[in-house]
Amino acid sequence: MTLSADSPTPTLVTPDGPTLLDAISELEIDALDAFAYNAANSYIVPELIDVPRFTAALSKALVLFPLYAARVRCGEGGSLPWKLTLPPQGIPLSVLESEETEIFSVEAVVQKPLRFLPPLNPRQIVLDPSTPLAAIRLTLFPNLGKTSIGIIRWHPIGSDYVASRFIRTLSKLYVAPDAPLEEPEPVYRAARTFLPEPQQTMLEGVDTYAVEAYYPPSLPHPQLNPPNERLDFRMSGKQVKQLREAIHARGEGFVSAQDCLVALVAVATNAADPETPPIHTIDTILDVRGVAGVPAELSFNGLAFAPTDRVQLDSDSVDEYYAYAAAVRKSIVRAREPEFLSALVDLQARRAEEATGRGELMDLASPPGYMISNSTLRLDTIMRPHIHFGHPGPGQVRTYVGTVPFRRHLKFARPNDPGEDEGKIEVTLFFEPGVRERFVREIDERVGALGVEGGVEWVN
Repeated sequence: MTLSADSPTPTLVTPDGPTLLDAISELEIDALDAFAYNAANSYIVPELIDVPRFTAALSKALVLFPLYAARVRCGEGGSLPWKLTLPPQGIPLSVLESEETEIFSVEAVVQKPLRFLPPLNPRQIVLDPSTPLAAIRLTLFPNLGKTSIGIIRWHPIGSDYVASRFIRTLSKLYVAPDAPLEEPEPVYRAARTFLPEPQQTMLEGVDTYAVEAYYPPSLPHPQLNPPNERLDFRMSGKQVKQLREAIHARGEGFVSAQDCLVALVAVATNAADPETPPIHTIDTILDVRGVAGVPAELSFNGLAFAPTDRVQLDSDSVDEYYAYAAAVRKSIVRAREPEFLSALVDLQARRAEEATGRGELMDLASPPGYMISNSTLRLDTIMRPHIHFGHPGPGQVRTYVGTVPFRRHLKFARPNDPGEDEGKIEVTLFFEPGVRERFVREIDERVGALGVEGGVEWVN
């Protein structure tokens, strides 16, 4: 099938039979999940996908994941309440061919922009109740014998975890159309319904900037003019282990390898950008699944921001690496306590409700003094081996995602082709012009001083 690259005609694919939500006509989105961004993934499969077979698999997957084919009705101007309307009207599937011989020029998992996606406007979604909430584009590359499966979705219908479950189900159904699908059913309830009553006193003295910062998307974002400069690097599993051992030895409490990698980036950023106030608060994007009875199969977003206490670096007795790592570890443990998490997400939901009424979006840009840590490491490890469309094995099917191009927004992922090094980590971040090269020098010097063998691998 060859369609115009500019305007492939989509087909609306509907569920193949009754869905899990057939008994209801609408489902209200909780204010906690009022996260009005799009999110996207692209999977490069080493074959020319059989389109009818893929379409049939998609139709079956929608039985478990009907929200991918639903619509939403919002309040005036896109304000809350947001009510998903059912039954599903269908997800647009478009197919095109490309004569290109290079899919991505940089082999980093994070792509900005992420190519070969169908169009989907998040603002139009909340203003027009006929707009789809997700769309899929198959781009066939005959010269390469490969296919890009590009999926874009409105973030409220699912976090990266839900998106991975959806594409894993689609992969299973493509490989074995007639086999019984052993996939846990998604739970279509708000995360807050599983948590205790919120007590805002739990947040006294906690810096909740991350869950309260919003901005009007109609105005140019102050962090994007001039554009930030991107940087990616990788560390092997052995290097990450050595880094953790070096930083862990500087304190007494447990810190994870990821905590230590966040700390390394924070310390190097402070040194590379001395004209900006040093980082004092780090917010970790946290999946609430598994806390206080919140099920792993929870649909929607299920995301919160775990803030550290303010990190104090004004004493000669404080080791800055360990101070950051320990603060991140404490923040994650604290945010998984049901009472604290309930207060945090209640505040996040109330602020989201206020902001959507003003037409504003959560601001994922960290101002001076702040940093956001966003990781898919665990998800990559658990899910990727099962998303193969008949081509199992490391590096066979390659996964790509987008990100926000803001400063001090730290993205962790597993590289697409780690070889035998399952512990390898890929890091993506953005800098003001002029800061990036200084950061490179700081990282190179600091990993050596910490006893990490070999330099990091700079991706671009």
